[in-house]
Amino acid sequence: MIELALIESEARKMYHQIEDVLNYVKLPPLKLQDYSLHDILKKVIESVQTTDDVEIHLPKNNPQIICDIDKLEIVFVNLITNAIEAINGVGSININAKTTPSHIIIEVEDSGPGITEEDLGKVFEPLFTTKQSGTGLGLSSCKNIIERHRGEISVKNNPTTFTIKLPRGTDA
Repeated sequence: MIELALIESEARKMYHQIEDVLNYVKLPPLKLQDYSLHDILKKVIESVQTTDDVEIHLPKNNPQIICDIDKLEIVFVNLITNAIEAINGVGSININAKTTPSHIIIEVEDSGPGITEEDLGKVFEPLFTTKQSGTGLGLSSCKNIIERHRGEISVKNNPTTFTIKLPRGTDA
């Protein structure tokens, strides 16, 4: 049984590495539709491998987002997977959302130790990774996807928080 779990784990890693490469190089047109943030996040959380020791808290509010759901799911899978790895499978991930007249701002915060100051400015660069099995394309793909939605993504420490700023309405 342990061997099967190991094979599944390794296959999942390979799948994500291949997905990272493909998501980085392919740029089909966005298919924009209106979605609830909670619906997107719940679908992503179901697909991400986690344990009972990880608490993921959804935002209290539930803004509607005009986006390409397949692309935005890629962003959230990357951010949540990275957060789970950062907390080493034990801790919490808080997702917050707020709206302004022109933007929806989504924050993904984890209880991990943070990103080194040296690495903080490099995390969105293609091929940069601190992981042995990473491709270095996950966060650069996230940046690409958010920018294609006319948005911005940034990161800060204490606690580690990735912030996504997307335009509201149909101007995405």
